[in-house]
Amino acid sequence: MLKEKVKSNLTEIQNNQKEIRSLLKQPASPERSLELEGKYGLNKVLLAENNDFINVQLTLSNFLDKYNNSEVLESELVTVPLQYRNENECFELTVNGRLIFNQSHPFYNDDNFYRKLLNYYQKVEDYEACSILVKTKCQK
Repeated sequence: MLKEKVKSNLTEIQNNQKEIRSLLKQPASPERSLELEGKYGLNKVLLAENNDFINVQLTLSNFLDKYNNSEVLESELVTVPLQYRNENECFELTVNGRLIFNQSHPFYNDDNFYRKLLNYYQKVEDYEACSILVKTKCQK
């Protein structure tokens, strides 16, 4: 969610920059100056917001890295569902260890996804992951 907001803010900043360039081509006037001030002010606010969002993302990532295997995060109350847009993003989350391939995995029953995952682990020679994957699927 934070990442999407940062992207949205960047798009808005880019649009404001286009409008600023257009305004700078106009003759100087109090109205133009006021409009330029408004656009620059809005961009400043959006950049500060992005800075805050990025800092929160970094803090959360560092927290999760540090306490990933602790009792604090084992509680179901703290579990945050991962969001992904498509199968490829879900695949990346799975091979990066952020999404565990088990019966609650969104593509657990998708044989093509399973084969793709197995092939990936074979290519990178992660035979332990291959073994876990096969055992998980055999428990079905």
